[in-house]
Amino acid sequence: EHFAVQCGYCTPGMIMTAKALLDENPKPTEEQVKEYLCGNLCRCTGYTKIIEAVLAAADKM
Repeated sequence: EHFAVQCGYCTPGMIMTAKALLDENPKPTEEQVKEYLCGNLCRCTGYTKIIEAVLAAADKM
């Protein structure tokens, strides 16, 4: 929906990190999402689409 998945290399780590964040904080801010994801390296396109997807998932929960 948000085209957050690119090559798939970082996807498992991003999903696990996003799940941990949303379990701990169901309504995170953009800054909180960025802070949580900072340990995951994505070399494809950056983090904008991933952050948007996490925030959208939080809105749907």
